[in-house]
Amino acid sequence: MFESILKWANAAAPALGAAASAYSAYEAIQSSKRQSSLINEQANRQAAATRRDAQRLKANQRARFSAAGVTLEGTAKDILDETDALAEQDVADILYYGNQSANQARKSGRATAIGNSLSGAGSLLGGYKTWRELGFFN
Repeated sequence: MFESILKWANAAAPALGAAASAYSAYEAIQSSKRQSSLINEQANRQAAATRRDAQRLKANQRARFSAAGVTLEGTAKDILDETDALAEQDVADILYYGNQSANQARKSGRATAIGNSLSGAGSLLGGYKTWRELGFFN
């Protein structure tokens, strides 16, 4: 009886290994999707904060110009426009690098899933040899 249990355990091990690898592949994909989503969310929050900071800076600049009696024309307007342009470039950079990081997280998850899938396939191929030796394919 003990021999029969060992025979079935030996036969089941490759299939269980393949199933575990398939589940790991699925979880790697799901985890990378969650991580990617969090990275994008963080980049969007950081971009919004940068926009708010730029608006505060611009309001401060306007107030200082007004306090000094400077009209918002010419050089003063150029300074405000430059502040806007630099802020938008910062926001674009934040969103770009956030997107790149999110893409990298997804690629990493796919690579892990592929590796786990290949491992599962290897388990099944190894199992085939065992199953033949145990007489399952005779």
